[in-house]
Amino acid sequence: MSEEKKDAQEPKKKGKKGLIIALAAVILLGGGGGGVAWYFMKPKPDAEAEAEAEHAPAAKKKPKTFTTLEPFTVNLADEGGERFAQIAIVLEVADAKIGEQLTAMMPAVRNAVLMLLSSKTSKELLTVAGKEQLAEELATAAGLQIGWTPPDDEEDEPPRKKAAVAKSEEKAADAAKSEDGEEAVEDKPVKKKKRKPKRRADPNPIEAVHFSQFIVQ
Repeated sequence: MSEEKKDAQEPKKKGKKGLIIALAAVILLGGGGGGVAWYFMKPKPDAEAEAEAEHAPAAKKKPKTFTTLEPFTVNLADEGGERFAQIAIVLEVADAKIGEQLTAMMPAVRNAVLMLLSSKTSKELLTVAGKEQLAEELATAAGLQIGWTPPDDEEDEPPRKKAAVAKSEEKAADAAKSEDGEEAVEDKPVKKKKRKPKRRADPNPIEAVHFSQFIVQ
C-alpha cells in the first residue's frame, strides 16, 4: 500500500511543478512581449518633433503694406509729342511707417514719378523689359524722396559717363606715345587713384512697384 501511495503522489508533484513552470513561462513571455511592444510602439524622437511641429501654431507672416498713387496721365518723349500714357502705380513698402512718410511727401513723390514717366518713349514702355526697368527706376525715385540713399556703386554709373571716362583714358594713352609710335618712358611712376570704399547702404524701403493700369496711346 505504501508503494502505491508513493507512486500516486509522484505524478501530482510532477503535475504541480509543470504547472508552475508553465505559469512562469507565460509571465516571462508576457513581460517580454510587453517590453517588445512598448519598444516598437514608443514614438521616435523625430516623429515626436514632427508631431509637435504639425500641432504648433503657424508663424505669423508680416503683413504687406501698400501705398496707392493717383493715376498719372503724361505726354511721352516721342517725336511730335502725340503719344501719351495712363499709368496707375501701387508701391509695396517695408512697413506702415514708410507708407506714412510717402503720404507726407506725396507732392514730391508724384513730381519725381511724372518727370520719370515723361522722359520715356512709347517704344520703351511697350516692352516687358521696359516696364520692368521703369518699375526699378520708380522704386529708386520714390525712395529718394523719403530720404533713402542708394549705395555707392561705380557699376551703376550712366552709360554716357562710362563712355566719357573710357574716351579720356584712350586720349591719355595716345598722348603717352612718342612721335615715332614708341611708348614714352616715364621717369616717375604713375600714381593710381585710390578708390573710396563703397558705402554700405540700407535697402530701399520701396520693396516693389506694381502697375494696376498701364495704357500707352
